[in-house]
Amino acid sequence: MILEWNGRNVRVEKKRIRNLHIYVKPPYGDILVTAPLRMSNRDIRRFLDEKNDWILRNVEKFESNPVTPDPDLQTGDIIAVWGTYYQLQVTEGTRYKLELPPGLPAEDSAEFPTAELTVRKGSSKEQRTDFLNRWYREQLEERVAILLPKWEDYTGLHCSGYTFRRMKSEWGSCNVKTHRITFNTRLAEHPVECLEYIILHELAHTVVPNHGPEFKAIETRYMPDWKTVRKKLNGKL
Repeated sequence: MILEWNGRNVRVEKKRIRNLHIYVKPPYGDILVTAPLRMSNRDIRRFLDEKNDWILRNVEKFESNPVTPDPDLQTGDIIAVWGTYYQLQVTEGTRYKLELPPGLPAEDSAEFPTAELTVRKGSSKEQRTDFLNRWYREQLEERVAILLPKWEDYTGLHCSGYTFRRMKSEWGSCNVKTHRITFNTRLAEHPVECLEYIILHELAHTVVPNHGPEFKAIETRYMPDWKTVRKKLNGKL
């Protein structure tokens, strides 16, 4: 349900848990509350009031440091890798390199984990962006090499091959004649489940060229929550 608080919409999910938790979610600073089943809205609002400063500080963090398709890749910029958001610390060196901290941050962490980006001295935004795109492609290649065979075995659907390309309007595509799949390299910014959805989606196109009932039946059969995952991929969750 949606709870209005201080002029903001707060999404509330009541679960079989003992304690209330507040999350400020990337990339837009949406506020999520998970609360015990019997907790009243009055108590939820009271808790939000108590955490007002922390909430607003983190909302502002997202509003002032949004993830953009092509950040300048300077210190302080935010990038996403497999659904986790990182703040860049940029240094100059002899070669390009991106290093992520080990492990994943706690969901309620007030700080972004730091990713260390090493760039060549005097490098331009275009050169840094080109490196990051190649880095994303390498990450995607590794995951697809593992996940595509898994989904082919699971569904019995097979492609003839695949490639990677940075695309502006599609997450993936399948040539219905050759059954060759193209993956958008920006999939490496999103949770792995989003990549798995695109793999299933494009494999379905190897037997059904359109998005009609037969196509959707394949998606539902092998990924019952595909609509939820698609909304997440398209920034609607």
